Amino acid sequence: MKKEVISADPTMPVYKAIELMDKNRIRHLPIIDENSYLIGIISDRDLRDVKPSIFENNNEKFHNLPVSKVMITDVITAMPDDFVEEAAHTMIENKISCLPVETDVKLEGIISETDLLHTLVRLTGANLPTSRLEVEVPNETGKLAEVSSIISDHQLNIQSALVYQSFETNEKKILVFRIQSLNMRPLLNTLKKKRYEVIWPVDLEMKV
Repeated sequence: MKKEVISADPTMPVYKAIELMDKNRIRHLPIIDENSYLIGIISDRDLRDVKPSIFENNNEKFHNLPVSKVMITDVITAMPDDFVEEAAHTMIENKISCLPVETDVKLEGIISETDLLHTLVRLTGANLPTSRLEVEVPNETGKLAEVSSIISDHQLNIQSALVYQSFETNEKKILVFRIQSLNMRPLLNTLKKKRYEVIWPVDLEMKV
């Protein structure tokens, strides 16, 4: 999460909130009171939805409204100790693109979609010079350990490992590794000899 949060007080006029968001290139603005308690949030989408048409004559009145009149007060939040995947699930389930982080109702930070993407890149090791390996295995205990052992036998370091259910059948699962090696051929040959189903890298020789 970002700990240095740009926020506003409830009396700030809408036009100043828009200027603040534009200046800092942010799409969400938490609203806090004098005790740093989170009392609401506004987004650029919220402002667009309530902004009068350019053909109406009350734009000035809208721009001078306090943000307390347009903010969302039923704010979905996270706790500092929540796991990244839980925060991501909350955002997906509620179709929101940011998640304020609070402790005892006090604003501590904020998480955005971009923050989650950066975290995903770091967790998977995609930002490092690694190679991706995907292996389909039976949905049985010990398969992750088996493939990891083969990788270790080749003196290769695993940067990250993910496991997810096959989209085609519940009887299979996919093991996804990020391996610190640019020469995967010896490992791939071993996996194929042991009759593991390698999904990636694609065997180009077999595709011809």
